[in-house]
Amino acid sequence: MVLTLGIGGTAAQTRTPSPATAIATASTSDAASFCAAIRDPAAEARFAWQANTLKGLEARLADTLKKLEERKAELQLLTDQRAAEVKQAEARMTEIFSRMRPDAAALQLATMDQGVAVAVLGKLTPRAASAVLNEMEASRAAQLAEVMGGRRNPLNGSTPSTGVQTR
Repeated sequence: MVLTLGIGGTAAQTRTPSPATAIATASTSDAASFCAAIRDPAAEARFAWQANTLKGLEARLADTLKKLEERKAELQLLTDQRAAEVKQAEARMTEIFSRMRPDAAALQLATMDQGVAVAVLGKLTPRAASAVLNEMEASRAAQLAEVMGGRRNPLNGSTPSTGVQTR
């Protein structure tokens, strides 16, 4: 501790910093100056790393998108082939049913799935379809006719809502 004379001849005490405090202050200022000196290069290095990471991710994403596009093209080709096969099968079935006697066609269509029967009847000429429906049991013929006319849902057999209430 050091005594000094202050204004008016009074003694005043001033404290001399201890060596530990002096070292802590010096090391704090050294650390602060070190951090300030490397702040910009560290930020640039971090941005460079992030940019490199993003480039890698973009490359992986582009590769994945390419694979998905290839797969989509394969699936589209398969879908087109399947649609062509279904169309050809429907044409064959229509041809077969158009050449059948109406009573034989009616027996076959009466036991088929409703959706398939409606599809076949819809592809027949109106004259052939009416002859087949004429040979069918009345309730089954009515169901198929309602589906063909859009008054009944072929999947669940329910009638579509028209907004009109019935009692």
